[in-house]
Amino acid sequence: MSIQTFRPLQTEDIENTLMNAGEHSKKHHILRRLHTNSIRKTLRVTNIVIIIATLVPFLISNLYYNIILNQYQNIIKNVYSANNLSSHLQDEMYTTIWNVVSGKTKFEDNSQYQLMNNIRDRLNELEKNATSEDNSYLIRVARNTLDTIEGYINKIGENIIAGQPVRENERLLEEIRSVSELLYDVIQKFIAAEMEIAHIQNTKIQRSLELMTVFQMILFTSILAFLIINYKKLNRSINIPIYRLKTMASQIAKGDLSIRVEKPEISELDDLTDSLNTMAEKLGMLIAQNIQKQQNLQKAEMKALQAQITPHFMYNTLDTILALAEAGQNKDVVTTTLALSNFFRLSLNKGRDWVSVGEEISHVESYLSIQKMRYGPILDYEIDIDKTMLKEPMLKILLQPLIENAIYHGIKKTRRPGLIIVHGSLQTDHLMFVIEDNGLGMEESTLEHLRQNLSHYDVSNPESGFGLYNVYKRIQLYYGTNEGLSIESQYNKGTRVTLRLPIITDSNNMQTPL
Repeated sequence: MSIQTFRPLQTEDIENTLMNAGEHSKKHHILRRLHTNSIRKTLRVTNIVIIIATLVPFLISNLYYNIILNQYQNIIKNVYSANNLSSHLQDEMYTTIWNVVSGKTKFEDNSQYQLMNNIRDRLNELEKNATSEDNSYLIRVARNTLDTIEGYINKIGENIIAGQPVRENERLLEEIRSVSELLYDVIQKFIAAEMEIAHIQNTKIQRSLELMTVFQMILFTSILAFLIINYKKLNRSINIPIYRLKTMASQIAKGDLSIRVEKPEISELDDLTDSLNTMAEKLGMLIAQNIQKQQNLQKAEMKALQAQITPHFMYNTLDTILALAEAGQNKDVVTTTLALSNFFRLSLNKGRDWVSVGEEISHVESYLSIQKMRYGPILDYEIDIDKTMLKEPMLKILLQPLIENAIYHGIKKTRRPGLIIVHGSLQTDHLMFVIEDNGLGMEESTLEHLRQNLSHYDVSNPESGFGLYNVYKRIQLYYGTNEGLSIESQYNKGTRVTLRLPIITDSNNMQTPL
């Protein structure tokens, strides 16, 4: 983008003009008029440059990221739909056709064909939304496999009509089971392919963010240089009354809210004088609003940090479900999938920050159920919650990060079986939660360092106690207390984390960020 510069009118040019016109008495009037026009024109060009330099990159980046994020959301939707289909495919397929073969369901009821049509519709939807030709091909293969299964179903119907022995249909049922497993494998390949595309898309987003950052730095530097040049030009045109008002305004900015600016000698600055006086009156209110905004900003940052937990946990859980499915442990697949669904349902909570203690414990039970499925006999847990506290409100997702911390930083670092105990009790004026583990624990120096880090957490190093900091900071922001979290630990014996949450009696006190 080119920036037009203006050559100031030289004094000799003006004098020649005046001499040719024969009106030497108008010299100062012309100087003032030309100078004023130059200032206005410079300001107009400056505004145009800043607007274009700000608006155009914003529109381009916004359009680009909307397109990329929509594609990314479609991929995630495909993965979710395909995973949901594969999770229920084998059990539902086998059960429906077995009911027909065993006579529990009449062939004429067409329940088996309704199932086929339902699966075929979902496959068509996946093909329609597939992000690549290869993935579309996988869905076509899956549809052809489904046609094969439907052929076996037709044969079963013919055998039933012809009065063939049941063992013939049982043999066909086994064929259907084998083909269903093939259909399941094809869908799993589709899920894996979509996840790979999602990874590539994420990499593109990261790279584009890096490029956008570099571009913004260059743009900022260019605008800054442009503004410096124009500032020097305009500064020569600033007169004494403007400078005096600026000095008075700086006194207000230093905290002297009682100061008032007298009306200047020129009427053009009356509005500015009134604005400065109004600013002094409203500054107290603005300071309070700024403090509230800072608190809301901290809450928003904590939510962004908290969201980092979910993707890693989801990937690990999906890997566990895939391993269970490959091992043929279908009941465990269903159990784990339901636990994962319940975990995310309670995590989202329709966007609300507050839940009942019962909902928080259900969230913890879903999490521990999934982790138990992952780690098997090396992880056990006990939950002991006072029933009288189940309906009490509390800030959501306070217990799960602490339990996750106990698993990954305590139990996993030992070679003995791990035990996590969650205890909850209702005290006079607060809710008490205790999370204990028999993991590795910490030495005294490490424990003390961790306690100090809670109030001085380094966000750039998320490995240094993120879960504990997340809980500590959210309790501080939402409950207004610095005494809500305490940690005790002994090396090679385990760790004990205690939460003391004030009881919320007034729903208006439940602060919500932004």
